[in-house]
Amino acid sequence: MNKNLIKVFNQEKADELSSLGFKYVIETVNGKSVYSFFVSEEIINYINSKFDKKDFFLNNKLTF
Repeated sequence: MNKNLIKVFNQEKADELSSLGFKYVIETVNGKSVYSFFVSEEIINYINSKFDKKDFFLNNKLTF
């Protein structure tokens, strides 16, 4: 199964992506905010070139 969500822990990184037009949903996981973006070619290219691997991970689950 393909991973269709990008999870970001850092609000500044999430805001950076948001300022570029990417929309996110805020989840709470273990009492912490996680910012979830839908995967697209554009966002994958951006995070691979600008973010460290520890700044995000790919997942299929969205929790509320």
